[in-house]
Amino acid sequence: MHDALRATSDSPLFKVTTAPYLLLDTGLHIRGVNPAYLRATGRSREELTGAFLFDAFPDNPEDTDSTGVHNLTTSLERVLRHGTPHDMGIQRYDIPESRAPGGFRVKAWSPVNSPLTAGDGRVVGVLHHVEDITTVYESLRHADGSGTADGAGQPTALLRDVMLALAFHQRAARLTGPAAPVGLSGAGAGAGAGAGAGAGAGTNGTSAAGLARRDALWHGIAHATRQGPPGRGCLAAVCDCAVRELPGADAAVITLQGDGAQSVQLATTSQWGQRVEELQWITGCGPSLTAFVTGEPVLVPQLDQPSTRWPLFTDAACRIGVGAAFAYPLSTASTTVGTLTLYHRGRGLAKPPADAEVFAQIAAAVLLADLEGDITARARATADRGDINTAIGVLAATQQISTNDALAWLRTMARNKSMPLADFAREVLARRPPEMPS
Repeated sequence: MHDALRATSDSPLFKVTTAPYLLLDTGLHIRGVNPAYLRATGRSREELTGAFLFDAFPDNPEDTDSTGVHNLTTSLERVLRHGTPHDMGIQRYDIPESRAPGGFRVKAWSPVNSPLTAGDGRVVGVLHHVEDITTVYESLRHADGSGTADGAGQPTALLRDVMLALAFHQRAARLTGPAAPVGLSGAGAGAGAGAGAGAGAGTNGTSAAGLARRDALWHGIAHATRQGPPGRGCLAAVCDCAVRELPGADAAVITLQGDGAQSVQLATTSQWGQRVEELQWITGCGPSLTAFVTGEPVLVPQLDQPSTRWPLFTDAACRIGVGAAFAYPLSTASTTVGTLTLYHRGRGLAKPPADAEVFAQIAAAVLLADLEGDITARARATADRGDINTAIGVLAATQQISTNDALAWLRTMARNKSMPLADFAREVLARRPPEMPS
């Protein structure tokens, strides 16, 4: 096995991420498989390691229209030939049922194949990443009576984003188990670990009815997204659905929180809600800021009460009609990255909307899906840094210049050729000796 494959397979990130990954050599034999992939496919490491990919995962013989092997073969050959990643979209690909020899489970996946390269730029393998989107795929397929998720081959980019976010949510829920809180801190480390928000599971998080309700809201968002106007993102769909489904929520705002100017409103249902959220940055206090700093929900059903903690914000908000505010942190296992805040217009409320925490969990899943540090990108970034540093060292040694001058030359030439710095560094390394004008 090539060193690049072994290094990826032995990487702690490869082992602990909750996203399913498979390592293939150029002959399409399986050289590495992480625990998440074994969970997703129900197979054992002994079954898969060393096997030819399509012996391990053949087409379902009962499905005469199956295109799984053909499509995956085409994608993998493209990656090996061109050395560029390939996103396969949504693919139906049934897998063998290990508990019933000869049987197959209906499955739909979102696969992405990425090249693994050696120091000289040669492609030595493929990193195969899949997300199991079967549940929402089947739901949408049955809803419209078609054989595909949206009735027209591939789903729209927006609908696919929602399907993937649902996959992350379900994956984390499976890892925590139905008897444990489905809060983010219990989901484990790695990609897609965040299905819950810092709000915790509450009464909706642990019961079978609560899980069913959460899944129903997920599917409602997916269906609404398919019918929504173009240009609307997943987070906007979550906000719109929150206002529609939660009695008393007149506006919903999702903010990516940070220090000062780094805070960005990612989605809002109205200019009024946007204005209320912005009041917190003007006054320097308020429920969203407090939820972000503390990592705990901030629930204020009666904003005009004398005990309110933020007199400047409260006075300004009440003047434009805010009666209640409910802010939920959107967190990873180690940090809070944003907030979902619901605002009520008019008189205060007796309590927060019943499913508000569920929407916070959904918002966290969608936000973290967008922010997810994909293992492929990390592996590629590590390889890029190594190739750039190697090229700098070779240039410095062969041209008898400083490493700073070598880096400056690499950057100038890469810019002139309109090439990424790492790609030009690999081009330099492929020359023997490297050519450099005086």
